Amino acid sequence: MTPFIIWLNRLSALVAIPAVWGIFFSGAIIYLIAEWRLRFFALLAQYLFVGVLFMQIFETRPEIALLKILVGWLICGALFISARIREETIKERGIRLQWAANIPFRLLYLLTMTVIASLASQRYTLPFVSGDLALACFFLIVLAVLFLGTEEDDPVAVGVGMLNLLMSLDIFYSSQEPGLVVTGLMVMVSLLVGLASSYLTVVEVPE
Repeated sequence: MTPFIIWLNRLSALVAIPAVWGIFFSGAIIYLIAEWRLRFFALLAQYLFVGVLFMQIFETRPEIALLKILVGWLICGALFISARIREETIKERGIRLQWAANIPFRLLYLLTMTVIASLASQRYTLPFVSGDLALACFFLIVLAVLFLGTEEDDPVAVGVGMLNLLMSLDIFYSSQEPGLVVTGLMVMVSLLVGLASSYLTVVEVPE
């Protein structure tokens, strides 16, 4: 390996734990706040943190981790455009997007599921997956469950939930087989989910 790649691997190992919690907190922002601009920046940050973790999987090929980030940001761009169009349509009807409802219950759900994810990562070891990556997988699964279970009327949040689930599967399967086949397949599926969510965000405008 070149000195630059060795330096990147050491840096990714140092920031692995902050990146894991960055994934969780950025997902929590999306779950607790309905403002689409904040959701957009939080999702951008989440893909950046996921890319940092992929540096541990593709130690000799950092360009694949960069590809994961760029694909995620491309999906964010599509969701941003759709959310902007949706906002303009809703404003024409005299409706404004609000903060997420039932904040106390959402916080309780989030804290409960966080404890469950932390305990599960310690109790159930994932094969060929380090402790940091396993915790990230469980956090992403928990966030996906929260989005899909409580945000069924919001296509953006549902799309983010599906993307979080795909991120978790991507980390897990890439740890088993860090090859181009799995990477290409997960990139294609993520793009399709992102485009479908973007489309539904535009067409499913409240009456």
